[in-house]
Amino acid sequence: MIPQMSRSVLAVSLLFLACASSTAHAQVAKFKSIHDAVPGKFFDATTTAPDPSNPNRLVIGFNSGLDPATFLTAQFVAFFQRRIAMDTISFSVTAPLGFYVSKIIYSQQGVGSICRTCSSAGGATWVVAGHPASLGVFTNDPTLSGSADFTTSKPATVPVSITDSLFAGSGSVMITGADVLVKLLPR
Repeated sequence: MIPQMSRSVLAVSLLFLACASSTAHAQVAKFKSIHDAVPGKFFDATTTAPDPSNPNRLVIGFNSGLDPATFLTAQFVAFFQRRIAMDTISFSVTAPLGFYVSKIIYSQQGVGSICRTCSSAGGATWVVAGHPASLGVFTNDPTLSGSADFTTSKPATVPVSITDSLFAGSGSVMITGADVLVKLLPR
């Protein structure tokens, strides 16, 4: 038998947990209007989707297989047969009612050949809420990240456009993964 005081503490605790879990569930951003500039190659808007384990993380999809027009790989890679690879992916992030987008973090990973005579490079830029910025330039290793903070402006919706460019004189450079993490805060 549970004493009266313990029952009321238990009831309040359960009510608190129920409210906390429903609030946490409401803090999920929506990713809308996902498009890429070069359909069929490089970024793939059709496979870009929220991460099932963290719906505030957008996992950017990449094409695979061969480009039917050129018979070259559709992957996001620059190499001796295709010295340049460029694409842009765009989308908008919308916070749920009562919240705002406080921060957006972009990360990408990749690989590049390293040898005495190899030369590959690239760069990434983005336009977030109408503000262009460099995400970085690189030689051989395209791994980079960048963030945009919105704690001052507190927008409900943020348009995002990310452009990646790869160049290979000799050797190769390839983007193998990318994602966007969205942080939300209550208004």
